[in-house]
Amino acid sequence: MPQRQPFQALFFTAYYALHYQAKLQKGERVLIHGAAGGVGIAAIQVAQWLGAEVYATAGSEEKRDFLRLLGIEHIFDSRSLSFAEQILAITQRRGVDVVLNSLAGEAINRNFQVLKPFGRFLELGKRDFYENTHIGLRPFRNNISYFGIDADQLLRERPELTQRAFNELMGLFRSGHLHPLPYTVFDANQVTEAFRYMQQARQIGKIVVTYDNGIQAKSAYKEPPKASLQLNDSGSYLITGGLSGFGLATARWLAQKGARHLLLISRSGVISEQTQQVLDELTNSGVNIITAACDVSDKNALTAFIQSALTQAPVLKGIFHAAAVIDDSLVRNLTYQQLQEVLMPKIQGAEMLHELSLQHPIEFFVLYSSVTTLFGNPGQSNYVAANHWLEALAAYRHQQGLPATCVCWGAIGDTGYLTRHEKIKEALQTRMGGAALTTNDAFTVLEQLLCHPITASTLGVLEFDWRALSAFLPTAKTPKFIELAGYTPSSDSNDNQSADIKRMLNELSDADLQLAFIDILKEELSQILLINKDKIDPNQSMYDMGLDSLMGVELMIAIESRFDVQIPVMALSEAPTLNKLAARLLAHLRGDIESTQHATDTLANINDLSKRHASAVTDEQRLALTQALADTQTSRIIH
Repeated sequence: MPQRQPFQALFFTAYYALHYQAKLQKGERVLIHGAAGGVGIAAIQVAQWLGAEVYATAGSEEKRDFLRLLGIEHIFDSRSLSFAEQILAITQRRGVDVVLNSLAGEAINRNFQVLKPFGRFLELGKRDFYENTHIGLRPFRNNISYFGIDADQLLRERPELTQRAFNELMGLFRSGHLHPLPYTVFDANQVTEAFRYMQQARQIGKIVVTYDNGIQAKSAYKEPPKASLQLNDSGSYLITGGLSGFGLATARWLAQKGARHLLLISRSGVISEQTQQVLDELTNSGVNIITAACDVSDKNALTAFIQSALTQAPVLKGIFHAAAVIDDSLVRNLTYQQLQEVLMPKIQGAEMLHELSLQHPIEFFVLYSSVTTLFGNPGQSNYVAANHWLEALAAYRHQQGLPATCVCWGAIGDTGYLTRHEKIKEALQTRMGGAALTTNDAFTVLEQLLCHPITASTLGVLEFDWRALSAFLPTAKTPKFIELAGYTPSSDSNDNQSADIKRMLNELSDADLQLAFIDILKEELSQILLINKDKIDPNQSMYDMGLDSLMGVELMIAIESRFDVQIPVMALSEAPTLNKLAARLLAHLRGDIESTQHATDTLANINDLSKRHASAVTDEQRLALTQALADTQTSRIIH
């Protein structure tokens, strides 16, 4: 049974590595990476038995808390390369005697930095072996030793030593010096969940799969039959923003589903030639269309319109809130007017519709939100905040037992805003990694949501490739997205890019690196500006080529993904040409620029901006803005 299994193989690896190979002595310092894993916990026990001082890394706060319970004092984040400087600071620049490594890539070089003269490096990982990763010989001038630990070879090539070490190990269990590892149990019928749990690196110790319940055959999955929305002429349906774009497409779809009375409003009330053609088509098919120029955030005007319209149409049964205004800008450049223009139709409009809906037998209350609330979008904090409020309203209506469906739509490619802004559409598809939705696909999903209401008040509908999206998403590695990332096949593309940059740094001169970095930056900039790479002059200001502040954010995100470094957007004002930007990147990667200086420069820039724009908003407007942000929970988006 699992509770009687001490996982001897893992202990054997740790025991052989530390006791036989490293010959770890009492009082020596040992750095154990991945210390909350199976081999890591075993290594801690062996090191403590030998009397060594343990330094440990782990990848989550939960795992670091567990290590504290084991009595480990010096604990660091294994997902950050800052552990090296932290250890050197703690040890007065002396470092550690032994490193038990399971990390890959640049972490290996950081491990060499913390290894004392005559130190021993024990490599448990296999990835760098199989990729034939190059390491320089410079660290070995300090008389350090490097061991590749492979217990399989030991069993095959040194059976006598294996037997002796194993007998010693079991004696330590009998004497109580070593104890079985913690583990998480999954039934064999949950093996998929077990592998996903392991893929997400959530376990402390090991994962155990048991067969206590045998293997239960699962019946073949049968997709439930799709329902069809059937409307009739007994009710009216109000669509805000219904005279153009996706709102007008919603009107046409409702008519196809049987609706015969549609109330369409927009703030301007302007009916284009294309809109008129759709309205004529619907009217000729027997649909009663009532249109008006009506600001949905104006309660008096909205109430008057509905009262007037319902004298010509039956009872109101459905509301579709598609009204929206888009006015993008970086947070530091946002004006009160931009916030007002974007927040009002979404937020106050939805609030007015909610209050009016209580007076009618509403069957459908549909709010159109955006996937930007799930992933964010540079320059759209006002739009994201407005859509977050819609989602909160949908949740509130659910709590009150009222109908509510809030859909976070991805990019819709064949109607509305993106059809008028092709460059934005292409940029979004590059960022999301998937095709834009068609209105047909969007309404297919909406139909099922209306026919089979889900317990969640909000659902995101989009096509995306997580590997592409995560490259542009600064928060991709946060717990919020751990489940999403776990369902996505892993990709080594980013790791390969980092390895390429590292090899270039090791093999090329600074002059050659400068040219190579300029070429890489040209590729990124050409995709953002949608111009041929060969037409980009590395000595010309990127702003003169058409780069704006939002594109600058996109370029910095691309640089972070490509070079694995963080450079503030404000650096573009200091290095506006690719030549200067490449030089700054090179200095950053070589370690020639102090991070404290970056922080000082950035703070100075922010202070300067705040002084220049301090008078942009009046005290009355600032108070109203603060209240609007508080009401819409914008603070967590802006920050």
